Amino acid sequence: MFRWPKLLASLFLAALAFTGCAYPTPFDNGLFGPEAPVYPERKLVLIFEKDGSFTPIAGAKATIEVAPPARLISPSSGTGVTDGDGTLALTIAPVAQYDKSALLAGDIAVDYPIALTVTMERGGRLLAWDLNDNQSFARYRDPLYQGLNRDPAEEPAFMTLTLP
Repeated sequence: MFRWPKLLASLFLAALAFTGCAYPTPFDNGLFGPEAPVYPERKLVLIFEKDGSFTPIAGAKATIEVAPPARLISPSSGTGVTDGDGTLALTIAPVAQYDKSALLAGDIAVDYPIALTVTMERGGRLLAWDLNDNQSFARYRDPLYQGLNRDPAEEPAFMTLTLP
């Protein structure tokens, strides 16, 4: 008659052993390795305008210097000329920088930073702009944080630079 408590205790311990109480079950995030997707290039469109009147600066020569480890793809010479709308299109190859602390937790977080300096000579004056563009990729294992998953932008970034 007093076997029920022993039987219930045995069943409870067996259930506890089968559920694996010592380790939480891993989350499935669909990733098969610590590699982010290939992000070979980032397009930037620089728009040069006159300060105050917002008129485009057409036919102006600009020099672009990209800070390593990223590299400039286009214009390959590092010098470009604005079109009739005052725009200059750039293509830059960023380099992935992994967040190693996230990898230790089983997450993947990668930044693709770009830092560049644009210089232009106008009216005997040398004008310079320091620009930054940072894209990122992230995949989190824990469902609580999966709303923070993100991919690098596919569309170009537009940056307006004003001249005095």
